[in-house]
Amino acid sequence: MILETTSGGILKEIREKLNISLSDIAGNDLDIDLIKLIESDKIPLETDNAEIVCKNINSVLEQREMDLIIESEDLFDLRRYYAKERVETYISQWDKRRKDEDYIIDEDDLDDLEFVLSEYNLMDKKLKVYELIGDIYRDKKDYENSYSYYLRGHELIYRYPNRKSNYLLTIKLGTNYIYRRKYEDAVSVFQTALINIDNIPEKYLIYIYYNYALAYFELKMYSSSLKVISDLLRYIERKDYDLWRRTYNLQGLCYLEKGEYESALSSYNNALQVLTFTGYSDFKYLIYGNIAETYTKLNDEKRAYRYLEAVLEDIDKLDKSSYSYPQICNQLAISYENLGDFKKAEKYYKESLKYAKKSVQQDYVLRNLMALMELNTKAGVNDIFKIMEEYYESIVSDIKINDSLLAIFKYLKTYTDSQEYFRLEGLIDSIIKIKGE
Repeated sequence: MILETTSGGILKEIREKLNISLSDIAGNDLDIDLIKLIESDKIPLETDNAEIVCKNINSVLEQREMDLIIESEDLFDLRRYYAKERVETYISQWDKRRKDEDYIIDEDDLDDLEFVLSEYNLMDKKLKVYELIGDIYRDKKDYENSYSYYLRGHELIYRYPNRKSNYLLTIKLGTNYIYRRKYEDAVSVFQTALINIDNIPEKYLIYIYYNYALAYFELKMYSSSLKVISDLLRYIERKDYDLWRRTYNLQGLCYLEKGEYESALSSYNNALQVLTFTGYSDFKYLIYGNIAETYTKLNDEKRAYRYLEAVLEDIDKLDKSSYSYPQICNQLAISYENLGDFKKAEKYYKESLKYAKKSVQQDYVLRNLMALMELNTKAGVNDIFKIMEEYYESIVSDIKINDSLLAIFKYLKTYTDSQEYFRLEGLIDSIIKIKGE
């Protein structure tokens, strides 16, 4: 705790506490003897010098990758520095509880913290607090509340343009948009960040590129996604094996959607080669499923079944609580449907649906439900209405109502009440035709 009450004394104690030398404090702008005189209270600390001192301190902290910002106001108001220490105590406690998977935030603590942050206008601490609370909600898979705090934090990053970890918060916000299927917003966030590409540390840049490419993929802008992937692959080799293999897999998916099947197979095989550096992973089976789907597109059933059987051979050993398990099952179902084996397709769509719900992957819940309803028109799905009703509440709660959607519901209700089933069917067909793609 800071014990001094003068600006010079506070500066000296902060410097010693952070183990920063006099020469670092002075930098190229101030004389060391001047700093000594200020710290001994022989001359007052002027505002202009305080700003230079803080700039030099923060430069050292940035080099040490310490997520701490000292502002000139801290050197003139002892209570402000005490308030910052109080906020740091909350941050440390909540971060420890988050790591221990204890995600409860006491509302009284949050109110107390918000008061302190506002009372002393602690913008740097607000940024850290909002990011941490966003992390806690993200880990709880409460993506709406997570978004709210990430956005509040992200709105403050422009006050601290030299804070490198701003880009980590950008990644978190952009990824949150992807989780919530706000792909245009994700693209916008990443495009804005890349304006300052020369300032982005490579450890963050590769994740910005990957999620940028993923957002384009989800928007069905496959050529744009491939272009970003091409930029990403220039940075990523042997630096992050997990991201490297996921990038090749995403590249394969883009080629698959474009109908460039040989290129897709080449990308998937590159992903498998990267796996040789990292050993066993469930991700291998997702790649196998993607390869099988590609062979179904090439009408090569023999090779498709070979990869499907390789997945099924080990499927009981897979971690069903993992994020990739619903995706693997969904990929199996797609391949079996393409091969005309509708019973197995139904089985794995249902398996994927079940575990997508457990892991809160709402996008895969929707994909599987729609796939099962489509499959029902081809072959009939056992208990299809029971399944639809089981997930009814989950789907309805995810709907974002606007006037256009409300009008459509009123159309449907009016036609139903009037028994105008021909018009009802025509409206539904029009909606599917216009929006279903």
